Amino acid sequence: MTHNILDVLTYMFDYLFEEAELDNAHEIDDIELKAHLSDAGFDVIGIDKALSWLENIATLQDGKIKPFSTAYQSSMRIYTHAEQQKLNTKARGFLLFMENIGQLDANHREMIIEQIMSLGEAKIDLEDLKWVVMMVLGNTTENEISAQWLESIVFLDETRTLQ
Repeated sequence: MTHNILDVLTYMFDYLFEEAELDNAHEIDDIELKAHLSDAGFDVIGIDKALSWLENIATLQDGKIKPFSTAYQSSMRIYTHAEQQKLNTKARGFLLFMENIGQLDANHREMIIEQIMSLGEAKIDLEDLKWVVMMVLGNTTENEISAQWLESIVFLDETRTLQ
């Protein structure tokens, strides 16, 4: 069965959160994780792509790749045509909102956009974008971010107004 990268990643994170809540003393290694994902019906290629996608976040976070120069903190982000096709107005507005409330800086925004563009999907909806934001911010080493706050990003009710 074929699954896109986000399907594999969201399933994997749900599984890892459940395991963490069960208070298991052992760490889940790559072999055990791959076996669990394969047993759940994900194909090996999809699993490998998802893990490679996560490794790219780690590479970006390590500072080995700087996607954006922070010299111009008050600059405006202009999206390319391809980025506009993949991220609709609502999704781009969400990224701007996250920047305006101080939860994303320019580097994190660029990491998120780079990760979104590397997905094989033609378009990314707001819910999938929120998962990517959570994964990128959850892997950051710069600032401690609470798991509860990260979950609130993903499960934010769009009908409510944030104050």
